[in-house]
Amino acid sequence: MADEVRRPRVLDVLSAVEPWEVPSAWVEGVRAQLKAWAADPEALRPLRAEAFPDFVKGTPAAVWFTHQVAPLLTGWIPVLHGEYADLSTELTHDFYRPSSRLGGNGHVIYVAPTDWHLQAIAGARGFRELGRKHALQVSRDVVRLFVDAPPMAARAEALTTAFDRVLADREATHLHITGEYDEIAKYWRTDALRPGERAVLPELAGPTAALRYSINSIRDTHARLLMTSPDEYAGDFAQVLAELILASGLRGIPQSVANILGDATIDVHHALEEIAPRFSLQTWHGHVNQWMSRAIRSGQSPLARAWGAAAARVGVHLSGVLAKQPWPEPEIPDLTTLFRILDRERWSALETAAAAEQDNSLSAAWDSVKKDAAEERAPAKSSGFDENQPLPPKPVDLTDNPIAELDSLIGLESVKDAVRKMVAEVKTNLRRTELGLPSHERARHMVFVGKPGTAKTTIARLLSRIYHQLGVLEKGHVVEVDRSDLVGAAVGSTAPMTAAKFREALGGVLFIDEAYSLTPENTPGDYGLEAVATILKMMEDHRNDCIVIVAGYHREMQRFMESNTGLQSRFPKLLSFSEYDTDQLVAIFELQARQKGMIYGEEVLDKVRSVIPPAPRGHSFGNGRFIRNVLEEAVSNQATRLSASDPDKLTERDLRELIPADVRPPTSMRAEDYLLQKPGT
Repeated sequence: MADEVRRPRVLDVLSAVEPWEVPSAWVEGVRAQLKAWAADPEALRPLRAEAFPDFVKGTPAAVWFTHQVAPLLTGWIPVLHGEYADLSTELTHDFYRPSSRLGGNGHVIYVAPTDWHLQAIAGARGFRELGRKHALQVSRDVVRLFVDAPPMAARAEALTTAFDRVLADREATHLHITGEYDEIAKYWRTDALRPGERAVLPELAGPTAALRYSINSIRDTHARLLMTSPDEYAGDFAQVLAELILASGLRGIPQSVANILGDATIDVHHALEEIAPRFSLQTWHGHVNQWMSRAIRSGQSPLARAWGAAAARVGVHLSGVLAKQPWPEPEIPDLTTLFRILDRERWSALETAAAAEQDNSLSAAWDSVKKDAAEERAPAKSSGFDENQPLPPKPVDLTDNPIAELDSLIGLESVKDAVRKMVAEVKTNLRRTELGLPSHERARHMVFVGKPGTAKTTIARLLSRIYHQLGVLEKGHVVEVDRSDLVGAAVGSTAPMTAAKFREALGGVLFIDEAYSLTPENTPGDYGLEAVATILKMMEDHRNDCIVIVAGYHREMQRFMESNTGLQSRFPKLLSFSEYDTDQLVAIFELQARQKGMIYGEEVLDKVRSVIPPAPRGHSFGNGRFIRNVLEEAVSNQATRLSASDPDKLTERDLRELIPADVRPPTSMRAEDYLLQKPGT
């Protein structure tokens, strides 16, 4: 029952009261406006492709500015989750072509300078007066796009009003089209906003005001949450700020924080002295998670969300992320667990509402059973495929054309673009060599990040074939290995095992799946470290004889790459494989069915859509692998159905056609495919 409930595509801003189910009409409306700006010859001059390589040539400044400000209109240092967490890319995908993008249904924290709203104006500093005024108008028009989107409405309305006031004031407009940027930024920090606008856009007053807002927000939300959901471990404001300081890796109060705390600095200092000797980040996360869970179960989700957003905001300040310091690991607080708790509550509410609307009578259930039975007995034409039409041709064999096979894959646009660039680079260097010019060769080893079934192995095989055709690899084969193939059980056995597999891959690709398992966390002396060292040495000894591809989940691979100083320099290319959405999974079913020579109708595709688990899917959900299992199960069910017929009377159509009754959830599906996805990955 629970898996059948439609789970809407949402933008979940942690600081908001509840997630926003994003209307497709709103998304299409924003995209249509961006396209209209792109088609307008009077729009602000196009961005320079060389300055913004992730955008297609001719992209107008309005589109780029939309991409920059969309998430920041949800709040200062916002935490976004849900299917629209990568909001900027969702809205500007017609123009934005990044080499990698967010995947899955995790969460992301956005940080930016406190003058983020002036980016278009700052970029037009070298323009003439007309162009600078146009940049001001574009800034206003872009922000205006979001006034009817609930999570952004208040901030978008306030900022739009402020821009309108500037455009209506001759002196203020003159400042923006002739003044120095520092003067413009100072104007916005001091004079541009009225008190009500400043309350919803506090960071626009500058870094000190932003820090004060962040500290005050954790003070207020902590007090309110303690009143409604008391907790023996939570303590007062001084204690929670001391805990956040320690969780950030600091041992004292930063001077900028002390300046804002004033007399309260003494209380925080005493709390630090008391807590520091026994502070454990893991224990603190556990206490906070338990507190948040109790608060959410007791109906205090809005306060729990506000507390999590405020704590994350303070964590960013304390960790120095705004000053370009590394992001803390693990996150402060544990947002992964917080979103998991919130999602479970939301899905439970959806399922309860759906159950209340469903007719649970025995007669309805019996009607469903009878319908399924009748569908299984239905003739082949129930598939929706017109039996009077000639059979479609069997698929073309692309074995000798890996580039065409690459183009035929569903989705993976950023990956395909990256592969095409690599091919172009190889061809250019080959021509340089022919003409006696120096080659600009780079190491071809790669990191693939993404969830299971997102075509990482498929791309590795295609790359090997492509490089073989180009003459870069002698054999063009792929040797697929994991930890068990490289790491021995006894001292002295790992290096020979690893070297043997590497030599087996010479002339082709060594594909190491779940490479992060070679460097398990908190396991000093693990034999996997010897495997990594052996691989690095052989990569150096056989620099042009083998391409090594390491693959796995994004976060785990990031840890793996940081485990050995030699890894990052030897793997210059990273390809990010996004999780497939439902439409893409159905398209993959169609592609694979055609490759098997099968035919089907729309009703079959509707049935396929119904057996795909709703998003967000499990952390180990199989993606394309899951769909392959669905197809294999359907072909098996078709064979069982046809076995009751006289084999001599079966036609080619009978043998190639699938009907809805053939499509069922695969019996080989693992339980993990239905588990909630681990957010933040």
